[in-house]
Amino acid sequence: MNINTSVKTLLFSLGLLTIQPNLVLAADPVYSLRGDIGVDELSEMIPNRRAMAVDGGISVTFENQPPLIPHSIDKTRITLHENSCLSCHSKKNAKETNAVRPPKSHYYTRKDSKLKKISTGRYFCTQCHVTQAYTKPLIGNDFKN
Repeated sequence: MNINTSVKTLLFSLGLLTIQPNLVLAADPVYSLRGDIGVDELSEMIPNRRAMAVDGGISVTFENQPPLIPHSIDKTRITLHENSCLSCHSKKNAKETNAVRPPKSHYYTRKDSKLKKISTGRYFCTQCHVTQAYTKPLIGNDFKN
């Protein structure tokens, strides 16, 4: 595209806006889960919902989905120096506590080197694994597994 064509396209577009200024304003409004509260304003904290406690775990809905946490994690601490998930779920404690052990993939680096402890890239469990709560859905969903 040469400069003349670019200038003609720009002038044509500006001409359309001059003739039809409503075209720009015709877009659908954007809705937020925050309601009428602006991004720079403080909003009320969402109330803590009771986590589902499910014996045997919660089934996944798609391939390679990280398993959901079938218990409350309100008192769970994950910091640089402590991961209380591993007090039950580590290789060493999983048999004793009857907890799900992390898969072998969690004990490898990105370069495929085997580790004795959980990889640092997998250490913060709640980056991928979440609890389910008893709540009303925010939007309708007709998904069928």
